[in-house]
Formats: sequence, C-alpha cells, structure tokens
Amino acid sequence: MARFETAGAIDCDVHPPTPRRADLIPYLDDYWQEIVTSREVDVLELMGYPERTRPYMRPDWTWSGDPLAQVQNNLLDPLGLEGAILNVVSGAHALFDPYLAAAICRATNDWLADKWLSRDSRLRASMLVPFQNVEAAVEEIERRADDKRFVQVLTLAMTELPLGRRTYWPIYEAAERHGLPIGIHAGSNFRHAPSHSGFHSFLIEDHVVQPQGFSTQVASLISEGVF
Repeated sequence: MARFETAGAIDCDVHPPTPRRADLIPYLDDYWQEIVTSREVDVLELMGYPERTRPYMRPDWTWSGDPLAQVQNNLLDPLGLEGAILNVVSGAHALFDPYLAAAICRATNDWLADKWLSRDSRLRASMLVPFQNVEAAVEEIERRADDKRFVQVLTLAMTELPLGRRTYWPIYEAAERHGLPIGIHAGSNFRHAPSHSGFHSFLIEDHVVQPQGFSTQVASLISEGVF
C-alpha cells in the first residue's frame, strides 16, 4: 500500500454515509421511532449533496460492509493521518419540523459516538444541532459538550436566516461556553433560491454560487455584532 507524506495531518472534512432510518432507530425514543416509521422518514439527503447518486457516489467508492473499515483502509491508514473530523451534511439541516429536526440531530450525534468515534481514536466529529429550534440546539450542545470527541457545531453556508441574526445567538453563546467553534459547511437548506438569479438547472451551478453563501454569512456575522 502506498504511503504519502501526510503523517500527522488532520482531514477536517470527512463524510460518513448519512445515517438512514434503520441506523437511527436505536437512538430514538418510542415516539420518534413511530413517527419516522409511519411518515417514511428514511433517506435524509440534501438536494445539494445527493451522496447516493453519481457523481458523488463513484463506482469505486460505494459503501459496502463496514463503512468505518472503508474509511480506515482508504483514507486514515494509507495517508497516515493523525485524525479526521466527520461531518454529516444531512437533511436534518433542512427539516421544516423543528421537533423532528431536534430528534434527528440528537440521534445522529449518538450514532456518530457509538458507531464511529468509539471505534477509532483518530476520529472526531462535528455536532449536529437544529438551527430551526434554537432552544433544542442549546440543549444538545449542553448534552454533548463533555464529549471532547465532538470538536465543533456544524451548520450550512446558506440557511433560512443569515447566521448573524440574534435568533441564533444562544447557540453561539452555548458553543463559546464549551470552547466549540462553529463550522460552516458548503450547502443550502434551499429555503431560498441559492443564487441572486433564482434556482438552477444543474448541480455545477449550485457549486459555483457556494462562495456567495459564505461571504454573505461572514458579512452577517460581522455586521450583526456576533463577535
């Protein structure tokens, strides 16, 4: 196996397969187990990141068997990485139901801790919190804050409101209390058209406008006085 001169490096953006209903059921209480089953909540992909379709899912990179073993064999071991941060960019970011979003985020974090972080000491993860439900987001940060394997709070570059809005400040205050950065990942919950000219026809167009989303959030965070 080839070994590259990357020993000691940290990959800050590794995407495990987005958990499906069967993955999350063990981490949901009875009420939410019934809800996700009766409502057929299963594949939680964002339109801008359809990971189970090409070109995202290459023929030589399909999730079969143990996905952790695949990450170890194809990424961690051959590159000699010191660590990797797992980012789950899922439909949880875009759910309209704020209570379901809270349940899915909580279950996803528990799934990450159980199925990934506990099995390889090189792994860390971003914490999913429901920005649609600020009170629940703060509760989730407080619940998971003592687990230092979660190294940041994850959100998207294009959201329902600009991230500087005071609505979100309790999330930032909770993150600050526990020394957690806010990680802003490319992506949109598509509450609004991703470009100033409307919705796109092709995925490549969505990728091209991502920098506009990031610059908008930086301007919002500064202008609203978050810092």
